[in-house]
Amino acid sequence: MPNWIGDLLLALSVVMELPTGRLSSTTLLVPEPMAGLVRMLSPAKVLPYDRKDRLKRSDALCAVRSLGFGSVYLLPYSFSTAWFVFRAGIPVRRGLSLDFRRLLLTDPLPGRLRDRSRHILYEYSEILGQPYRAPGSWGGASATPDPAYAGAVVFCPGAKFGPAKRWPHFADLARQLPDERIVILGTVEDRQAAAEVVRVAGDRASDLTGRTSLAGAGAIMAGARAVVSNDSGLMHLAGFIGVPVVGIFGSTSPVWTGPLGARTVVLTSREACSPCFRRTCRYGHYRCQAGIGVDAVVGALASRELRGRS
Repeated sequence: MPNWIGDLLLALSVVMELPTGRLSSTTLLVPEPMAGLVRMLSPAKVLPYDRKDRLKRSDALCAVRSLGFGSVYLLPYSFSTAWFVFRAGIPVRRGLSLDFRRLLLTDPLPGRLRDRSRHILYEYSEILGQPYRAPGSWGGASATPDPAYAGAVVFCPGAKFGPAKRWPHFADLARQLPDERIVILGTVEDRQAAAEVVRVAGDRASDLTGRTSLAGAGAIMAGARAVVSNDSGLMHLAGFIGVPVVGIFGSTSPVWTGPLGARTVVLTSREACSPCFRRTCRYGHYRCQAGIGVDAVVGALASRELRGRS
């Protein structure tokens, strides 16, 4: 499975569409920090691994060898993943022939399948040999809501990829939603943005940045009225569990990595340089994010697309 949370959840939506017999015989090799979340969301068997820890990586390699898999589907396109499964001795190895790994694959697929002009679900479906289904057709996975935060609007102001994916107006949005209870989710790196929201919203806001697991964040989102998020792993988690989502895209493209689910509204920049897919703005102005106004998000939260579909 992919190493980024958002990519992993998009890939998991394709895995979940596998025929019942195939899904029951599938094991997912999942980055260790996300193993608990995947177990919560999917019935497939999960084998965690840590690609950065040499000892844990070695343990995972031994586990894969001992289980005697007949085939592997590589959703990441890195050389290290192909080298790992080659060393594991899995007979059939299917994936994209990128990153100098063609000779390590027995079933190489053309690198051109990585195409940012269409949704990444095309790529994952092709690797897994599944029919493509548009992201809007995803019906959502079951998740038990956390009743303590039911009905709140969830803000996700962070994006691990970099500042070019971070919308700067979350505090102003809180000011424009005076009757809403707000929950702020993210990592410890997002606490400054969360503090700005709390200064505006006061007791209406609960700052949970750095205080929840991914599974806990999913439970909070499951009972939310809506989630407002940058293009991030938390945005994709909200879409995966079928929560209404307002996704804000600046340096990246919703054509390629738009959220799952029918109840989504995507807001994008009109800047000529967007999407650039960079972590930081090459021009230093970040207008692709700053130019998306608060009124547009407030309108999206009240829109028929977000509230009128099931």
